[in-house]
Amino acid sequence: MKGRIIVSTLLALLLFVSLPMSALAATWDISNGDIIVNAGSGGQTVTQGGGAAVEDNAPVIKGSSTENTVTINAEKDQTANVTIEDVNIDMSVAGKAAVSTTGEGNVNIELNGSNALKSGHSHAGLEKNNDGNLTIQDKDKDGSLNAKGGQDGAGIGGGSSGAGSDITITGGKVTARGGNYGAGIGGGAYGNGSDITVTGGEVTANSGNYGAGIGGGGGGNGNNITISGGKVTATGGMFAAGIGGGMHRDGNDITISGGEVSAAGGKCGAGIGGGLDARDSGDVTVSGDAKLKVRGGKADSDGQGAPIGNGGVRDQNGPVNGTEVEPDICALNPSGKIEYYAPGSVMTGTPSETITNPTGDHAWDSGRVTKPATCTEKGIKTYTCTRHSSHTKNEDIPALNHSFAGQEYVSDNNATCGQDGTKTIRCVRYGRGGCTEKDTVVDTGSMLGHSFDEEAYVSDNNATCEQDGTKTAKCVRYGTGGCMATDTVTDTDSKLGHLFEDYISNNDATYARDGTKTAKCVRYDQCGETHTVPDEGSRLKLPLYRVTDKDGRDIAYTAEQTGGVLTVTVDEDFAILTGRLSGLRTLKAQGVEKIIFVTRGAASAFQLSDLTEKGESSEAYRLTHDTKAVTFTLGDKMTDVSAILTKP
Repeated sequence: MKGRIIVSTLLALLLFVSLPMSALAATWDISNGDIIVNAGSGGQTVTQGGGAAVEDNAPVIKGSSTENTVTINAEKDQTANVTIEDVNIDMSVAGKAAVSTTGEGNVNIELNGSNALKSGHSHAGLEKNNDGNLTIQDKDKDGSLNAKGGQDGAGIGGGSSGAGSDITITGGKVTARGGNYGAGIGGGAYGNGSDITVTGGEVTANSGNYGAGIGGGGGGNGNNITISGGKVTATGGMFAAGIGGGMHRDGNDITISGGEVSAAGGKCGAGIGGGLDARDSGDVTVSGDAKLKVRGGKADSDGQGAPIGNGGVRDQNGPVNGTEVEPDICALNPSGKIEYYAPGSVMTGTPSETITNPTGDHAWDSGRVTKPATCTEKGIKTYTCTRHSSHTKNEDIPALNHSFAGQEYVSDNNATCGQDGTKTIRCVRYGRGGCTEKDTVVDTGSMLGHSFDEEAYVSDNNATCEQDGTKTAKCVRYGTGGCMATDTVTDTDSKLGHLFEDYISNNDATYARDGTKTAKCVRYDQCGETHTVPDEGSRLKLPLYRVTDKDGRDIAYTAEQTGGVLTVTVDEDFAILTGRLSGLRTLKAQGVEKIIFVTRGAASAFQLSDLTEKGESSEAYRLTHDTKAVTFTLGDKMTDVSAILTKP
């Protein structure tokens, strides 16, 4: 019986362990495994060590671990709420982020007790990866947080190359130290730190090296940083600003409207503003009851950083101190102040300079005219606050009204050939300030009349071969003031005469005489004149050979020479190949050794050397194809030489 009771008890315990924790459970021990908090549209759940998700809208995380981490995820338009109480997570050996945020929503972390977060290489102590806002708060005023980043990671903010943006601290004792290149609060190595707000609590932010106390990591800018309450101490790492840019980067849009703030730059870095080599930092506003202590970083081979402004630099002449930026203190209450300390001095001692706003208001200068008054419009006089040049106010300057005193009418130089022009008197301020006031009257007797320049006559290009043309001049003011006057006269000696250029053969040459050639005058369409001359050298020359019909009329043929063979082809039944022995001798000189004569019904051939040896050069030969009949004769006596014919 006793054994059965023990077994039953064990089964009950196992069943209890296997069931998901109740939604009422609120405390989670980090030593039991990784914790994931997820805020979604269906509510907030907590998962630990791969177990089931448990509904929990107010989880409290406690305990210590060197192995387990916390991930807080907030989906879009959702807010995750988590309390950490006496948590000690050390991931320096494991190389992870002790606590990280993810998602597109907001994350609120409440501080209870004493909490310590230490992350490994490339991670922030409290690493912000969510797109929404991260808020650290201490509603019960009993909590603290010590967050330390690994190499390249911020204390609170971005990991390596990660931005640290949209971070708000409303209370608690918060100490944040970045690793080398990481900001205390803000960007990791090469990451910007932007939209960082402190409204209360006691905040201490330091960088290992190269990152700002609050702002950009090494190589990252620090922008839009606001402190409205609490006690804040921000110390930049080497070459970085206390509040603002990391090494080589700027700090801008920094507003301190309340609380007590101490900002000290690391070596060569500004107290508030830019790190080493930063030259474009600005827009620092101190207002309300803020009490601010600032100290620029010491110089080394580069110049010292400004208390408020840019970091030191080095140029060809050596170290150059960072240029100071004038903070806007026009809204600083009389109880507020800025204390400046020399580099290396103790900031609890006597400041080297203190700036206040005794009246809590602007201090205007004597003003300057920024818009001169005109005849018809008021001007503007602008006053600038001597405490900060960004603040101005305007005062109207009365309009001047028009004045014509001491002025004379001046010709408008608009008279034309046929009409008087005008003359005008103008306001003494005409052309200045937009004034166009004037009085215009007729300038009697200013009409110009027409004028024709002798050298301006231009030929009308209307001369002919036998008659002079004309030339025309325009009035010297033609086209001005409506003048369209012209003068036309005879262009003496402009007649062109006939001109014959391109002679064309009349194709009337014969074997016995030259023919003629004729040219038209180049202006034939106008004059119709032609000119005919002998076409010297046009007499026809006897051909080397001809192909004719029985009546002696030339008929079409083709001739093709291949090597020493000339083939003459006729698409006829009857054809005569005729020529003189002198022509054959010329062909032979041109490389022809054999002639083949081809008609529809017959083909014959002969060697030129067989025929040229049989007579004088002037003797004619006649090779006749009549269908299939072939005859070959030589000379006037029609000597039959058919014997020299061969087959092709």
